[in-house]
Amino acid sequence: MRRQAAVHNTDDWIVRTLSDLYLELSRPEDGLVHLDALAAARGGEEEWDLLRMRLPLMAACGRVDEAIERARAHPEGDTWYAASYIAEVLAGVGRTEEAVAVLRPHAPANRPDLAGYLIDLGRIEEAVAVLHQGRPRPPQPSSTAWSDDPPF
Repeated sequence: MRRQAAVHNTDDWIVRTLSDLYLELSRPEDGLVHLDALAAARGGEEEWDLLRMRLPLMAACGRVDEAIERARAHPEGDTWYAASYIAEVLAGVGRTEEAVAVLRPHAPANRPDLAGYLIDLGRIEEAVAVLHQGRPRPPQPSSTAWSDDPPF
């Protein structure tokens, strides 16, 4: 029923739920078949939202390197949000150092994820430094002369 709803209604929530269900049921191949059909119904060009759902399914099929290549080749593959999904797939298969390398160029947007992977690697001080990078300094009080004019 969900599969039929996901084919006829392209609501991301339904498609994401179905993809997650295929993973939970250890049926990632079926999830990929469904995403292939959905991509074909949309004209064959895969939007990033579909590709990000495809990545964990491909990883579960043992196709991690292919998934990473496909994600990087996508027009949105060099964005901060793509880096986050790529890193998640890499870390999920124990390639945490590679996940860190993927996130570094996008550190301002992915600071919490990067710090989390650094912590997983036991690099706590580096993680703390990453979290403190780019934090805006609190505004300094302006030094104005005393005045009796409103506002006080």
